[in-house]
Amino acid sequence: MSQTIYEPSEALPRDRDDRVIGIINYVLLILGNVTGITSIIAVILAYARREDATHWMTSHYTYQIRTFWIALVGVVICAILTVTIVGAPLAGLLGLALWVWVLVRSAAGLVKLAQGEAVADPHGFWI
Repeated sequence: MSQTIYEPSEALPRDRDDRVIGIINYVLLILGNVTGITSIIAVILAYARREDATHWMTSHYTYQIRTFWIALVGVVICAILTVTIVGAPLAGLLGLALWVWVLVRSAAGLVKLAQGEAVADPHGFWI
């Protein structure tokens, strides 16, 4: 009587772990719209996991990193604009647009991740 022994593949648990970390990162980015500090945690996790991830997960980590840095640049521009009287209303509008952009971009990435799909253009500015 022969028995076949199936050994688990190392890629499957790693892929599952990356998916969980990816989901956590998207949630942290969404929470970062309110707290700010959770976005820093998300980008640190994304940088730490990106090198060893599968191709499709690398696209999510790159997408999360780009979202963080573009949002940070936007926040700095808003902070500079608030110094002037003329720029303050513009900073408010830009800040609101940036808040919505991060929320929509993170939600779109989360949906793609839940479906097991890679991000089409992780280096792009749009969704």
